[in-house]
Amino acid sequence: MSRAARRFRFLLTILGCFGGGSLYGWSGYLPAVRAEFGVGNAAASMVFSLVLVSFTFGVLLGPILLAKIQPRLRLPFVAGLAALSLVVSGASTSFAGFAIAYGTLFGFASGALYNHAISVASASDAAILLVPVSVAAFGLGGAVFGPVNVWLTATGWGLWSMMPAMVSLAGTAVAALALKVPPEAPVAQPLAPIPFVKPDKTIAILWIIFATGSCSGLIVLGFAAQFLPAAEGGIGLISLAIFLAALGNGLGRLSSTLTASWFGPARGISLALMLSMISLTCLLGATAPGLLVGLLFMVAFAYGQLAATMPLLVKSQVKDAAFSGSFGWIFTGWGVAGLLGPWGAGGLFDATGSLKVPIVVCILLLGLSFWLVLPFAKQGQDTETR
Repeated sequence: MSRAARRFRFLLTILGCFGGGSLYGWSGYLPAVRAEFGVGNAAASMVFSLVLVSFTFGVLLGPILLAKIQPRLRLPFVAGLAALSLVVSGASTSFAGFAIAYGTLFGFASGALYNHAISVASASDAAILLVPVSVAAFGLGGAVFGPVNVWLTATGWGLWSMMPAMVSLAGTAVAALALKVPPEAPVAQPLAPIPFVKPDKTIAILWIIFATGSCSGLIVLGFAAQFLPAAEGGIGLISLAIFLAALGNGLGRLSSTLTASWFGPARGISLALMLSMISLTCLLGATAPGLLVGLLFMVAFAYGQLAATMPLLVKSQVKDAAFSGSFGWIFTGWGVAGLLGPWGAGGLFDATGSLKVPIVVCILLLGLSFWLVLPFAKQGQDTETR
């Protein structure tokens, strides 16, 4: 019974990741935010950028917070915090209050929940399966809740179109609290002290690769619906665009294990960057809605590959004891991409009425990322540790 209860707790953790992943459905939530507060794309997308930055802090600092809580209460606490932040977001009467509740609190809680899920999965005897499942569940949350946001917004729910995600997170918290069985192993309590890592040239290069390579995927996930022509913006097509972008992100993460196994982490990343550059170049001239949606899927798929393969590349370049500290530094590159990418794209969208300029900028950034990762692939360093 104890083992079954632990399995059920892990399923609840996956459900929590699913609810936290609703942040990837931001494109479906953006119209409600604009209508409720009368703001433009730049201001609204700033909240998405804030969510991604707060998510980064949740991943980095969440374990410190959770380490002070009893193991069996960690999932109820972090899932409940995420649910509460969505309730406060829905009830917000000012844009500043909404930005704090959703952009800061929900982002942080989702990052801490993401870290918690991966930690529990990696401590189990089926880590090779459960870690990718946890990552994919988070990505697929946007594939479900994004289209749901679109439909509920169209029927007048406004900011409360996040209600289904809130119910999912609240249900996770209540069910996990009712269980008396702790997780498989203590979370966020390292067996040995983690050494402080001073950034070096390798870490700096990997930081740039992650930052410049992530912008395009985060912009696509944040603006999937806005890439469609206004005349073709029916609810069905908008929902499909959001769904496929989030699905591509999840499938890219799931398939990254195979790509890294076949080609090595650095070559896998270089292939993902190339796919993204080609897809974005085609996106510049695409007008057919079906083609646009397909290209958005490809960019999101390539981003998912990058996001899931980057830890493997980092692991291949640093000693085991330095991995946690090194990846902590490098993950901040993702946070910078999350801050500047969607926010900058929203500002350029307001200024030009199009997302073509952000696409061109992303292609250039991807080119830089591709150029920087090539030495790792060419020299075969992605299969060695230094």
